[in-house]
Amino acid sequence: MNPLRLPALALAILLGILMCAAGPFNTAWLGGTPLGGGHFPLAPFFISFFLFVGTAMLAAVTKTKPLINGTEQLIIWLFMVIGVGIGYSGLAESFFLNITAPAYYATGGYTWVTTLAPYLPDSWYMNDPTVIKPLYEGVSGGRDMNFLQIFAAIPWSAWIGILLLWGFFIMVAYLTMLCLVNLFGRQWIENERVNFPLLRVPQFLSEALDAGKMGTFLSNKFLLWGIGIPVFIHLINGLSYHYPSIPQLPLLVLAGQYFPKYGLFSGFNKLQLYLVPAYVGFAFLATRQIAFSFWFFYIFGALLMGILYVMGFNIPQSAMGINFGPNLARPAEATVIGSTFVFFLFILWLAREHLVSVFKSGLQDTKVHHGEIIPAAWSMWGAIAGILIMMIWCYWFGMSIGGAVVMPLVFFMIMLVVSRVITQGGLPQFMLTAAPSDGAAGVLGTRILGTAGIAITAVIQKMMFLDVQESLMPNLVHGNKISEHTQSKRRFFIALTILLALCVCTAFCSMLVLGYKTGLRDLQLEVETQSVLSIYENAGRLIDAPLSANSWISGFALLGAIFMCILVFCFYKFPWWPLHPLGFLAAYSKSMRILWVCFFLGWLCNYLVLHYGGTSLYRKVQMLFVGLIIGDMLMGGVWAIVSLFSGIVYPVFPELGG
Repeated sequence: MNPLRLPALALAILLGILMCAAGPFNTAWLGGTPLGGGHFPLAPFFISFFLFVGTAMLAAVTKTKPLINGTEQLIIWLFMVIGVGIGYSGLAESFFLNITAPAYYATGGYTWVTTLAPYLPDSWYMNDPTVIKPLYEGVSGGRDMNFLQIFAAIPWSAWIGILLLWGFFIMVAYLTMLCLVNLFGRQWIENERVNFPLLRVPQFLSEALDAGKMGTFLSNKFLLWGIGIPVFIHLINGLSYHYPSIPQLPLLVLAGQYFPKYGLFSGFNKLQLYLVPAYVGFAFLATRQIAFSFWFFYIFGALLMGILYVMGFNIPQSAMGINFGPNLARPAEATVIGSTFVFFLFILWLAREHLVSVFKSGLQDTKVHHGEIIPAAWSMWGAIAGILIMMIWCYWFGMSIGGAVVMPLVFFMIMLVVSRVITQGGLPQFMLTAAPSDGAAGVLGTRILGTAGIAITAVIQKMMFLDVQESLMPNLVHGNKISEHTQSKRRFFIALTILLALCVCTAFCSMLVLGYKTGLRDLQLEVETQSVLSIYENAGRLIDAPLSANSWISGFALLGAIFMCILVFCFYKFPWWPLHPLGFLAAYSKSMRILWVCFFLGWLCNYLVLHYGGTSLYRKVQMLFVGLIIGDMLMGGVWAIVSLFSGIVYPVFPELGG
């Protein structure tokens, strides 16, 4: 095991905070290439790659051990990933919009404002117009002030109470996620031997650094060919963005135009074929069964839409009722609600012996086992305490008892399943098909939440549990895997907790500084603003007209549960079974519109290599796909730097959208 030294942890925390602070300035203010996005974000890997190489070169020149060992480098990468996520779409992007929208839009003719006003806890929101107006429109002369002057001009006395209140809630949620991840860590890492495709490239670099073979690694001919492919593609396409006379190499084919809007193949009417070299690389590194299941179930889901249409189930979107989230539109998509619940039960069932052992040990077993950051028993009680605090929080601020009990459990259930999908599946991008509250309200009705609970659920969910593209919990799963090779896991836990607290503070400060300097209205937050307003509007409509259990959602959720039961049974009982349940969970996610072709290509290459060349050829060829990932990321970083000077943003990676 590698030592985990304090200077390396200090550097990791510092870079994580810098990533957290830089995200909003780069994306919302400068309009540059996003530093984050997804669960293998651009900027952290770009910086880490050169840190790996620079450390190896210095060690080779001085003929000493690397100043920062491989495990420490992995932790630095992880902390930057966490920081860039919290700094923007993981938290900060929508936070201030959430807690100021009811007051700022009170005079804009929005009917939801008057509907929600009696039910929104005053202590949750900033209601002072003298504080809110300059946040949205900028302080007078703010554009000519430097950031220190803006920082001094912020009315901190008005903000401190609200920020402390929400900071406490956010940290409770984060620490609960950490406890849940650690509680299942030993089961997933040691007992189930879960593969983590998104970690493979950083791990390759880490192993090469520790073995003193970075030069051999980087000169591998398969790796160089892999790097060369995206370098060539993005060099041509990036130049084409700057000089339109240069023809582009097409990476997107809109194939939906070749399918009818109605009939058996109507589900393919919006079919898109994306080619993203890095995503093909992740698909190759994933287990073949999972890679196959992702693209297979995407095609199956689209075909199911057409089959339902032919059978006469032409169900309009209005039949779905009013949704908290923006994505649940078609009844067949509601199958994910039932399948998610069944897969969560499957996770518990697989871990039953481990969980029983942890429960019996109580607080007596204080040993840190393989695959854990802190003792699992501590995590068990920490998770229980965190969920209870959130239940009390929701009830205290007006949610019904039923809603206060159900919604925190649903939130963390969804996050646990999402974390498994992302980390085991190797999905660099992922979006929820249905908001957690859509599942609960669709099956149980909105009355379980209570009138005030509808508004409270909408706010909490949007802030922490809806936009999962840069959510924290999957990164914590990766952190659990990385920490297994460290000598001081408790030191890692303390550093991680410090990072989370400092990143929350940094995210708050960054967005406030930007808001008071230029105004939130003038930042590039149009999509997020519309998303927040849409969710508030839907919550207002649900208060005006509470919904009973939706028969369409309940029926298709039951269908999804039955189908997942069959999948889980076959997956567990039959070694030859080709389909993995994770594929069905992602079938209707918007992320698969981009990823399905990449996973098809990655699976096909994986199959051909192992079938005709065996493991010896696989070990060689996998470096080609590692190169695809490295090359894509390096070109993304290069064009991001170029865009700061040219003002032209070339999108190396396709954006999922809202």
